[in-house]
Amino acid sequence: MKNLRIVQKMALGYLLLVLLPIIVFGGYLYNQFYMDVMSEYSEGKQKLVIQAGDGFRSSLNQVESIHALFLNNQQLIDYLSGFYHSELQQVYNYLKDIRPLFMYAQSRDHEIASIKLYKTLPEVHSVTGELENLDQLDEKPLALLNEINVDEGVWLRRSEAETSALPNLSYYQRVYNNSYTKPLAVLEIITTDSLLRNFLKAVDVNQNMQVLIMQSGEAVYHSEGIELDDEQTASLLAMADESDQGYAYLRKQRTLVNSLSIPELSATFYFFSQMDEVFVDIRIKVFILALTLVVSLVVLTGVYYAMASSLVRRILGLAKHMRQVDESKLTYYEVGKSNDEIDFLTRSYNSLVHRIDELLNTVHRAELMKKEADYLVLQAQIKPHFLYNTLESIRMLAEINNDQEVVGATYTFGRLLRYTLNSGDNDTKLQHEIDNVRHYLDMHKLRMLDRLSFSIQVMTNIDDIRCPRFILQPLVENCIQHGIGRSRKNGEIDIVVRREDTELVIVIADNGPGISEERLAVIRGVLDNERDRQALQTENSGYGLYNVSERIRAFYGGQTQLLIESREGEGTVYTLKLTVPEG
Repeated sequence: MKNLRIVQKMALGYLLLVLLPIIVFGGYLYNQFYMDVMSEYSEGKQKLVIQAGDGFRSSLNQVESIHALFLNNQQLIDYLSGFYHSELQQVYNYLKDIRPLFMYAQSRDHEIASIKLYKTLPEVHSVTGELENLDQLDEKPLALLNEINVDEGVWLRRSEAETSALPNLSYYQRVYNNSYTKPLAVLEIITTDSLLRNFLKAVDVNQNMQVLIMQSGEAVYHSEGIELDDEQTASLLAMADESDQGYAYLRKQRTLVNSLSIPELSATFYFFSQMDEVFVDIRIKVFILALTLVVSLVVLTGVYYAMASSLVRRILGLAKHMRQVDESKLTYYEVGKSNDEIDFLTRSYNSLVHRIDELLNTVHRAELMKKEADYLVLQAQIKPHFLYNTLESIRMLAEINNDQEVVGATYTFGRLLRYTLNSGDNDTKLQHEIDNVRHYLDMHKLRMLDRLSFSIQVMTNIDDIRCPRFILQPLVENCIQHGIGRSRKNGEIDIVVRREDTELVIVIADNGPGISEERLAVIRGVLDNERDRQALQTENSGYGLYNVSERIRAFYGGQTQLLIESREGEGTVYTLKLTVPEG
């Protein structure tokens, strides 16, 4: 009877102290796990929306950049300004200079449906479908253009279509004369619905989300399948607008909405997702796991009581032996014959003791190897210094012999070599990078003599500006190898460092034979990450430009980029625009 009471007390204590806390704690963990998964899913979906939005805004900027093509085309400005008086001159110059501009701009982006100019001067010859009178343009874009700055444009919905169809977008911006004193035309770029469709497809990879587009408080598009009523939808949208994270969740309806504002369109996109489809599988698995754990816990409890008395005694013996072991007394513990977990633990302990003994014996050898490695490092450091000292000896010998050309060449080569072999940080001061380029050009001038001339102009303070090492030398090397080296005329390389607002601009220009249009298109595509960088690899060139572009983007961030302009027979211009605000 007494033993029965003891068993009952042990069972009750086990239920209250072990089983019940496990169940309560397990329920809490399940709820936390559920909320964490929901939060991670929502944040991941929001990051996907933001990433796709960045790509969409990049597409909008790409469309807007077409305006620069027209504004910077002097032949078009002359044509719109009425520079050509006779109809024959207008037709000839239009077909020669302007029609190719329309064709090129149209071919840049497959998401553009049409490009059209609305001219202000009636005497300028019209071309149906490309160049028409301003009075044929709708009043709405004209009214909006009158309210903004001269260097800005506006995006509009192309048509007042039903909200169940994706709207087409149109972009409008004025084209001015060279002095920005007179508007010459209004540029109209009409895009296809693929511009929005590709954006929505990038967000909704599995095509199981619903989309709502709001503009000025009005729904301009909504997809099928939004099961919430108007009150629930308005509440969810208000929660998403007020949230700092950009998303909101209705737990009762198990509906998630992610929002994204596109200032260029004055519109907000809302993406609805049903969370039941995401968590139903997780709930089933968690329930099965919890049930399995409970059953296993009950079964193992009985096994525990049966085995505890025999196992505890052996474990305590092993623990007592382990307390007596130290560095000076590494003894083995006798292994039993049952071959169970305790014996396995004992053999593992004996293996650990054996391993510790081996490690103690190898400490001395490790110390010797470390000393040898330190010696090799010191020897590796001596070699560059020996090379520098040898060059200095040659320079001093040339100084004694009054051979100033050898003195200058040796000094320049030593500085160039010291910068190249420096094993310090991966970044340096921009002034040091420019000095290295100057030494590099000096060395080439020794070989090319009068065939090479160069100038370096630093027009702003760069004392505190740092940069990755070797971002200028590959560009200068391109100018020499693929530019001046392929031309028989005298080569010129001009390097200019100047500041433009929040950007530091470095321009490297040569007068070599230039780059073909096909090759230039490949290079630009790779630098914009629109093409595989393997396309850059040729017999005579590789990834130098791509590496420079990626390194400056990673180092400076922001709008940092490498631009390349070139025309065959006229040379090449490399422009680095580095996001470096003034200190």
